[in-house]
Amino acid sequence: MEEILGALPTELYPACFDWEQPKPLKIGIHRDLVAAGRERAAVQRALARYCHRPLYRRALRAGAARIDLHGQPAGVVTEQEVRQARRAATPHAGPVAACESLPPDATPILKEQLAPGRLDLVAKFSELPASHPVPGGIRIAIPTGAGTVTAILPAKAWRKLEQAAKDYSSWAAALSGSLAQLAEGQIILQHPAVQVFEARRAKSRE
Repeated sequence: MEEILGALPTELYPACFDWEQPKPLKIGIHRDLVAAGRERAAVQRALARYCHRPLYRRALRAGAARIDLHGQPAGVVTEQEVRQARRAATPHAGPVAACESLPPDATPILKEQLAPGRLDLVAKFSELPASHPVPGGIRIAIPTGAGTVTAILPAKAWRKLEQAAKDYSSWAAALSGSLAQLAEGQIILQHPAVQVFEARRAKSRE
């Protein structure tokens, strides 16, 4: 039982894990626990123990809300999932299937299950790129395996790169920003930011 409580930290997520009055868990909640630092195999064993219980299986009703680690709504149990859960509650079912009754990978995600977000990209480089002055600042291009990343840097960000190249013999930088356009190997970023990592200071010139 100590291993079970360690993998399912009820003290950290009391709104999620309730051994007396369980609620259906979010599809993929095992990945959230692993991302939070829990060991994958221990999480799967703990979820199997938690979800194989009659109390949990009774809570898995069509239309019931699923919850995430913080007890917030994260989907709804479907009739198909209820049927899959009954089949999964066998001695040969996998540990995660017992909790989730996982749908196929291609199952569409409902609009109400989506959360707004922004795609941010990061390109890392360690050589000063060529500068191309434009009305909005300094345009640079970073070739990567996925395509050439371009962005228009504010003058202050460009000066930071120039200073790093001047003062440090070994340095690296990360160019980040939200995706503005992706076409024919060109990845254009907007709202760019630059972070410089200084590794070794250059020897002073006499």
